[in-house]
Amino acid sequence: MDATDGTRDAAEAAEAGHETDRVRERRRARLAAYDELRARRPELFTNPDGAAFEILLDPAEQAAVTRQTAELAAALGLSDDVADIGVVHQDPYIRLVRDAVRFADGRTGTYIRIVGDRATGGAAALPVLDDGRIVLLHHFRHADRRRHWEIPRGFGEAGEDGATTARREAGEELGCAVRESVLLGPYAADSGIDENVNELHLVRIDTAAFREEPEDDARAEGITERRALDPGAFHSMLLGGEITDGYTLAAYGLAVARGLLAPPGR
Repeated sequence: MDATDGTRDAAEAAEAGHETDRVRERRRARLAAYDELRARRPELFTNPDGAAFEILLDPAEQAAVTRQTAELAAALGLSDDVADIGVVHQDPYIRLVRDAVRFADGRTGTYIRIVGDRATGGAAALPVLDDGRIVLLHHFRHADRRRHWEIPRGFGEAGEDGATTARREAGEELGCAVRESVLLGPYAADSGIDENVNELHLVRIDTAAFREEPEDDARAEGITERRALDPGAFHSMLLGGEITDGYTLAAYGLAVARGLLAPPGR
């Protein structure tokens, strides 16, 4: 080996050391954010009797799971950050948490979930006009790059309860004031990955105040059409597979079950 090869090897070894330091620091930061979240939302880190997935909170067990997962990631050609435990992503809208867990059969590994800042989630509002028609929005959604017929919904803001969020979202997306709101019930959109439980409300709108043509602000949010449907037309869309949004389906079902909307055919 000549001097050039030796210099290159030394440089690569130094770079590997820096990379190891960066990984170690990143993992420490993510675990520190995890510990802060545990202090703020302790109910999300309990291990009830018989839980199928036990969250491992002992640092030694977490480190062992990280090593195990890092080896698997390397074998699969994946990035080393898939082995990180803690808060692995956070922005104004979403926080991803990766827990170290022990499965019911004794295996250990990781499990990822979406966790909110507060115990309260967002809300959705089923709009009903004075004349009994149900209002749906044709809303473009980024996740699947498609338009959906759905009811207004959104994230809760600091200090809001579910009713306030439902009224605000309905007012913003319908472009008119809400006269009354009625709680329909809680709704867990996807408990397999998201801990948030949202509230569903029925909101009543004055028919005279409603406009089908969306304003510029609504269009900027992806709302291209508003449609007021009599119960028969709504039911036809439902059976025809045109309404697939889970919030809309759940809110409608609860409204019928509570006697706030007449069942189809009555």
